Amino acid sequence: MDKNLKSLQEITPILAKLVDGNDLTVEEATKLFHDVFAYDTEAYHLAVLMGAIHAKGETANELFGFYKAIDSLAEKLVTKLDPERVIDLSGTGGGSFKSINVSTAASFVVTAAGYTVAKEAFYAVTGPTGSADIFAAFGVDIANISKKQVEETLTEVGICPIFVAYFSPKLANRAKISGKIFRERQIRVRSPFHLVSNVYSPQPMNYRVYGCYSEKYLQTLAELFVKLDFKKSITMCAEIGMPEFSNVGKTVVVEQRGKNIKKYTITPKDLGVKEAKLDDIRTGGKEQNVIDFVRILKGKETGPKADLVAINAGAALYILENLNTMKEGVERAREILTTGKPYTVLEKLTRKLGSLDSLKMWLEKT
Repeated sequence: MDKNLKSLQEITPILAKLVDGNDLTVEEATKLFHDVFAYDTEAYHLAVLMGAIHAKGETANELFGFYKAIDSLAEKLVTKLDPERVIDLSGTGGGSFKSINVSTAASFVVTAAGYTVAKEAFYAVTGPTGSADIFAAFGVDIANISKKQVEETLTEVGICPIFVAYFSPKLANRAKISGKIFRERQIRVRSPFHLVSNVYSPQPMNYRVYGCYSEKYLQTLAELFVKLDFKKSITMCAEIGMPEFSNVGKTVVVEQRGKNIKKYTITPKDLGVKEAKLDDIRTGGKEQNVIDFVRILKGKETGPKADLVAINAGAALYILENLNTMKEGVERAREILTTGKPYTVLEKLTRKLGSLDSLKMWLEKT
């Protein structure tokens, strides 16, 4: 019998338990995800696992098991960065309302404020541009960045896109089979990968801002951040169906501080920005998303799209700087955007890992 198949047969009872609609323990989930990532070369087991667990509804224990499985297979970054000054603003993606690449742009604002952003990045699955697509526009290819380059770039530039499977040999099969489902077969459905892939980081940090496509999972994700010993995290979902803070309508927020979790809603007025209309922040497609991205970082865009970036960067500054209100963080983010310093960070990153000619081309289009 094939060695991989033999290993997969050992997890059949756990998979059967899941298919029957039962919750898994942390240990069961860790074993199941680990062995599927390691031994399922055809993606059959992964497809069953994804469908069964998402139809049932993922629990914090199961997502913790997903995290632990990745952690056991991933290469770790070795830097001297202080976890108190490191954050990530990635999220689930998969929102029903498609806008610009908000968290990616906001990450450059936070870096310009003097913090390090270990930016989990991947290509678009349900929208026109994922974070990795934005970086690729400037010649920064997440598939070709080595572990050493990530370590150097985080230290020297303060931001770097990361997809840990690309520099972790033991995760190569996970990248292959997930790529087969999402990219080769174009099966654009939400899954545990959306919920928790970007929670994992090979770079230690104490803070997270994590958008989710559904309010349903905010509490579950906050409980996961408690299990992972984060000092503070914010998970949120805009009522318009966007995994970000929104300047259109209300945003539902779950804030975690240590073991304490509280849920509330917040409005554009609470954040100190004008209420926008949906068309003001709606995506204009892949090329327009890149143009908007550059315009915002350069300080050329000062309207609703810039406000959208500012409120998400402001949320990160709120927890990093222990501010009294999120509005204070937004004010600081808006000030930084007017200086054009986030664009300087992009220029520095592009010089290190990408193509300045590509950046120049996009700048000319703005």
